[in-house]
Amino acid sequence: MRSDIINEVLSVEDRAQKIVRDASNRARDYISEAQLKSGEIVRSSLKEVREQNHTELLQAEADAQLRLAEFEASLDISSVLSEQTLDQIANRIVDKICKTDLIGVESEQ
Repeated sequence: MRSDIINEVLSVEDRAQKIVRDASNRARDYISEAQLKSGEIVRSSLKEVREQNHTELLQAEADAQLRLAEFEASLDISSVLSEQTLDQIANRIVDKICKTDLIGVESEQ
């Protein structure tokens, strides 16, 4: 009778150890799966952010290129002066120079 009880206790103990091992293995599997899924989520989110940043960078570069082209066009317009405008500017400079004395103060004429 005692050996039956001892065998029963050992059998229960073996089943308990098997349950603990199975639970430990399942927990390890769940943790590994969760780590893989979280890694995928992080990589996916990182890829989306990089793509968004790249799109914003391309847009900023296009905007800067447009502003540069507009600025260069405005320089071309302002640097092309007509002959008449250049003569008017030259005449004003000559008038200013003629109205000043050697010290740089305008003299009244």
